[in-house]
Order: sequence, then structure tokens, then C-alpha cells
Amino acid sequence: MLSILVAAIVAALAGLALRRQWWRTAVRSWSMYPALRPGTHRWTRRLRATAPVRRGDIVVIDSAELGRRVVKRVIGLPGETVDVTSGAVLVDGRPLPEPYVRSSGGPTGSYRLPADSYFVLGDNRPLSSDSRAWATPYVPRAAITGRLLVANVES
Repeated sequence: MLSILVAAIVAALAGLALRRQWWRTAVRSWSMYPALRPGTHRWTRRLRATAPVRRGDIVVIDSAELGRRVVKRVIGLPGETVDVTSGAVLVDGRPLPEPYVRSSGGPTGSYRLPADSYFVLGDNRPLSSDSRAWATPYVPRAAITGRLLVANVES
């Protein structure tokens, strides 16, 4: 009887630990289409403060400016210069291949990223509220809380 109780407690603690590391993120807008459709849910893994954030990652951001969590793709890394034009994104003067973008549009500009900050865009550029439109375009590393697992691109 005691071993069953111990096993149940261990299972409950393991479940709590797993829940703190993984969660389901609800996609609420068209900004990441076609990779993500509104109304879908994706598994998200918590990023430790020491975990690297890479270009191309689809991340969950706790946005202080917007007062909610948002899902965006990492485009610019600390110290880089990102130039967004009407038809391309340049990182440090080199075109960024973006096979996930179906149509360009929205605000343009040049952004020099400070240390420990990231530049994020939605894949559906004409409909995305992202670094280009925010009062503070640079996302601090501490605001990036998770990385989405995206198995396939929906058409």
C-alpha cells in the first residue's frame, strides 16, 4: 500500500515538473500563417534563461507592451542590423532566405539590435503586429519564455 502511495506522489511530482517545462499555446491570429493557423494549439517548451534563441525559432513572448503573450519568428539576433524593405529582409546587409513567407508588406525600416535583444516578425507580414510596429521593437531575452514545436506548414 505504501509503495502505491509513493508511486502516486512521484507521478504527481513528475507531472507538475513536466507541466512547468511544456504547455499548449493557443494560436489566436493570422500573423504566423501559413505555419500556424488561428484556433490551433501547439506544444511549447519553456526556454531556460541560458537556452540559446536562434534565428528562425518560433517563440512565445510575454509582451509587456501588449500586455499578453504573442507568437512570432526570431529574425534578428543581438548586435545585428535588420533592414526590412517592401520585398526582403536583410540581416547585416545579406538577404535572409524566408521560404515561410508567402507575401510581404507592412512597415519597413532599419533596426540595430542592442545586446540581449531580438527582432521578431510574423510570417504573414501584411497582417502581423510585430517588432516593426511596436513602440519598443527590440524583444529582451527575458521576455522570450518558450519555443513552439511546429511539425509542418499548413497550406
